[in-house]
Amino acid sequence: MLMHDPRRPGRRLQTPHLGFPASLARVSLCQVFGVLLAGCSPGGPEIATVTGTVTMDGKPLPLAAVVFIPENGRPAGATTDDGGRYSLSFSEGRDGAIPGKNRVLITTKRDPWRDAKGEARPSAKEKVPMKYNAKSELEFVVESGKSNLANFDLDSKGPISRDVDDLDAQLKPFAVQ
Repeated sequence: MLMHDPRRPGRRLQTPHLGFPASLARVSLCQVFGVLLAGCSPGGPEIATVTGTVTMDGKPLPLAAVVFIPENGRPAGATTDDGGRYSLSFSEGRDGAIPGKNRVLITTKRDPWRDAKGEARPSAKEKVPMKYNAKSELEFVVESGKSNLANFDLDSKGPISRDVDDLDAQLKPFAVQ
């Protein structure tokens, strides 16, 4: 609230409880409001659609988690259906992944969970070798402005991760211990 100084007509006092001029307060509020509006926009980073199929030894791999980790930015993920098909989800309401080179992890290990109908589902052990998850060698370049098809045919040969200690240093932050 601005107040007039009765001793000096036409001169305004600073807002007593803020401690700085009202014009500065208006500018600061406008800047804060602008930042809030920008943060609430439906935009976010550019993403591109990614779908595909995961097979192991030529057979569809159902209920496998597929995660794309970009060099910079948020990961995208999906779970394969009974036919091994998936479609990546970036965030609520946005499907796809960040364009550029992505490291890909595929795993079947999971804790007990509930499906969309609320039915309890059991945990599952890892069936996929470490070269596709804990020590993933998989990469995929997501191309901007197009629908990307990323199919993965995995080979069941190789050591399987049993513990978080099997993870390389880059992946440990994603582990649930």
